[in-house]
Amino acid sequence: MHEKKSGVIRGMALLIVILIFVGHSLSLDFTQDDAFISYRYVENLVQGNGLVFNLGERVEGFTNFLWIIILSVFARLGLNIIVVSKILGVASGCITLILLYQLSRMFFPKKEWLLSLLPPLLLTASSAFAYWSISGLETSLFVMMVLLSVYLYLTRPMLWVISCAASALVRPEGALIFGVLLLHQAVSEKGELKKALKHLGAFVLLLFPFAVFKLVYYGDLLPNPFYAKTDLSLEYVRSGLEYFWQFLQHYGLWGLIYLLPLLLYRSLDSRSRLLLFLSLVYTLYIILVGGDVLKVHRFFLPILPALYLLLVICADRVSRWIKNRLRKSAILAFVLLGISALFYASPYTWIADARGAEKGLVEKMEFTAEYLNEHYPQRFTIALPTIGTLSYLLGERAEVIDMLGLVDRYIAKNPEKLPGIAATWKERKYNGRYVLSRDPDFILFSTGYKPSAPAERALFLHSKFRQNYFVLPVMKDKITYVPAYKRKGDYSGEDELFPDARFVDLFYEAVSLSMRGKHVAAIEKMNEVLGAGPTDYGLPYELIGMYYMELQDFQRAERYLKKALEVDDHTVFAHMYLVSIYKMQGREEEAAKERSKVHLYDPDFPW
Repeated sequence: MHEKKSGVIRGMALLIVILIFVGHSLSLDFTQDDAFISYRYVENLVQGNGLVFNLGERVEGFTNFLWIIILSVFARLGLNIIVVSKILGVASGCITLILLYQLSRMFFPKKEWLLSLLPPLLLTASSAFAYWSISGLETSLFVMMVLLSVYLYLTRPMLWVISCAASALVRPEGALIFGVLLLHQAVSEKGELKKALKHLGAFVLLLFPFAVFKLVYYGDLLPNPFYAKTDLSLEYVRSGLEYFWQFLQHYGLWGLIYLLPLLLYRSLDSRSRLLLFLSLVYTLYIILVGGDVLKVHRFFLPILPALYLLLVICADRVSRWIKNRLRKSAILAFVLLGISALFYASPYTWIADARGAEKGLVEKMEFTAEYLNEHYPQRFTIALPTIGTLSYLLGERAEVIDMLGLVDRYIAKNPEKLPGIAATWKERKYNGRYVLSRDPDFILFSTGYKPSAPAERALFLHSKFRQNYFVLPVMKDKITYVPAYKRKGDYSGEDELFPDARFVDLFYEAVSLSMRGKHVAAIEKMNEVLGAGPTDYGLPYELIGMYYMELQDFQRAERYLKKALEVDDHTVFAHMYLVSIYKMQGREEEAAKERSKVHLYDPDFPW
């Protein structure tokens, strides 16, 4: 009777932890832009276009095959896959907490069940786990599959290989998890090598049909993002170490979460050592690949449950000097509850900012898609570095060129290397000449007309981009706008490279200054652009004129706006601001002339 009552209490406590996690996830609700890449693959598959991103282009631009197939099943049923992906993500998170509790029970006596509850509580307090569970991505499903594989490896030796194979279908890193577990099996006990070889054969056999499909359908065994994102260089390792250090600050107790089990290694049993070995190998992998392009510690989540369990195990070992069992459990619970609060509070503002930025990006892309769908109903081509939301909402009629190469085989395998282009993003590969050779109707940057990504900066060096694309003001309510670059028409000239990339950095700095309201400093910096850059580009003059408009210096503004038109009459903002100047001065005829030019280049401009 007492055991039954104790089981009810444990179940209720775990349920409370799960409910806290669900509330935590809902409080962070958002949709990651990258999730829309999967949604577009799902839509094309369900509509009979194949497992493709662009119609007719067989490129494996995803790393979450099983996730896409699962969402496709629900899409076939007519359900909203965005909502479904969030439900599945949070549900996977809940199952992860249950698995972690069950795994934790293997390390602590029944009477100390409170200790078994602490690892799930630590995971619940980590906003990164809740953040990615509600994001629409496959992250929490993969975390669940990794933990299930470890649990089955320790409890059901016949099933862990199947779980690892399934996890490898969710994300390729599942193969790394299998490799770690297989190596542990091969060296842990005598006579296990033969069994390990059998398990290796079973794993290969399970994934063989998927490998054949990839080779036949896509012509490649590795997913395209592997080529686009990875490279063997010290630059990637440096980026990975920075990514690791940020994780240690937020969730690694400044390294203690790794150091403590290493210091207590001799007192750990074989199961705890397995958790440590898995965590160390996976961490090394994260560092070598350069970390993640996305914020909020996504890559560390698969080993976060193991690290938290190790932390509680080590805390239990340290506290063995406390003889009274109940007192020891209470003290440990109090300390680890404090750590849980730290895990929640420490990165809170940082995560909130990341969420806000991602929501802002998705909203901007939603507005841009709405504008393009309304004003450009015909099929068109658009190039951009953040392809998720916009490509999904534009649907079949938009051919999307991924400037980062995630869903573009040519860029991923044939990157352009230009001296002076700073590696400001994790995704460093680009090919501006190839993008321009496809004559996209629109080119959309991630931050307006400011070149941020290396793929965006590289375009500024190409004469074809400077001479054949102009800034199109995508307007909303006559106030807000998202600048896009629009193609003027056929280009008959030769695409020449400007040799000095320094002017692109200066341009970036000038626009950044203006966005912070420092217009005087922005003007000085943009004048440096004019001195260091090519003479065939009217945009720097146009922007200086706009900055002078902000300073209410209309005389200088007019001079620079006119200079912009001398270089390139397609500078729409120059015409637009000259209309304002001329109307203020009562020069109605000249204002009407400039207004007609705005309508000539942008017929949909809302006056």
